[in-house]
Amino acid sequence: MVANEHLRALRKVPGIKIVALCDRDKKTVARMSQKWNVETSYTDYRKMLDEQELSMISVLTPPESHVPIAIEAVNRGVNVVIEKPLTMRTAEAEPLLEALRGRPVKVTVNHTLLYCRVMFEASRLVRSGAIGDVLGAEMKFLGTPDDSMASDKNHWSHKLPGGRFGEMIPHPVYAVQSVIQDELGVEKIVAEKRGKYPWMAHDEMKVLLRGREKGWADIYVSFNAARPVITMDVYGTRKILKIDILNQSLIELGERSLSKVDSGRDLLAQSSALFLSTIRNTVGYLGAKKMEFSLRNLYTSFMESIASGRDPPVTPRMAFETVRVSEEICNRI
Repeated sequence: MVANEHLRALRKVPGIKIVALCDRDKKTVARMSQKWNVETSYTDYRKMLDEQELSMISVLTPPESHVPIAIEAVNRGVNVVIEKPLTMRTAEAEPLLEALRGRPVKVTVNHTLLYCRVMFEASRLVRSGAIGDVLGAEMKFLGTPDDSMASDKNHWSHKLPGGRFGEMIPHPVYAVQSVIQDELGVEKIVAEKRGKYPWMAHDEMKVLLRGREKGWADIYVSFNAARPVITMDVYGTRKILKIDILNQSLIELGERSLSKVDSGRDLLAQSSALFLSTIRNTVGYLGAKKMEFSLRNLYTSFMESIASGRDPPVTPRMAFETVRVSEEICNRI
């Protein structure tokens, strides 16, 4: 699934030519090569790296294979995009950080939520100081019982530390890290079982994170909700940001009193902001395929970082910090 999303997006990024695909299953890679009209295919990624003159490789495999493939690419001077998470454990990620020392190649990780329109804008507001000092953030990451991974007892995600949580928890972790902008530690975790699938030991979770010097974050995850929800509220000393990632809406709430007049103005302002946001995104967001905009943004940003010599928006060290927090959460469920 994720390879199709990347290929669809890559087709629309100027300057990129897809020259080869690799999968250890011969039938799979043959089918995908035909579907996407890619002439060359491999079942051994080392052979692909040796035979092709590549400037970039996308590693879209399950997490345990990310680092071995990435290190082989780095050793050959090839830039790497890795599907999240970087790894499931910090110990697995450390060899890649070591392999990168002193090398000119770049590695980034697809923290896909950070590349959507509203998170780009929210990050800009936070960095510019427009919302004042960041006090904290609350994030809801809710799935339904028919979630494709949760409902499939044979899916590889159930074998990860933390099970289905292990596959998805990096998303809310890196999202709150991006706005708190401090090293986060895990304060408390509460997990329970509410759903019908016996292969999931837990399907509800609340996590409280606290920054080393400032800020806190609260994450609620469920696989029993009536509808998918990915939202985040960011609390600043001057403004509050209400971010709906699925609907791509961003509302800025400024200072106000408790008066009825301010209540009326506030309702009108929020309604107007939501309406305008909906109009803006109808063509650009709803007209695109599932993850297309974010992935195009990812690759465009990564290419710019390669050309300029600057760090990509998500560095290996940032991705490592996400692994560290996610690993602790999964170990404590």
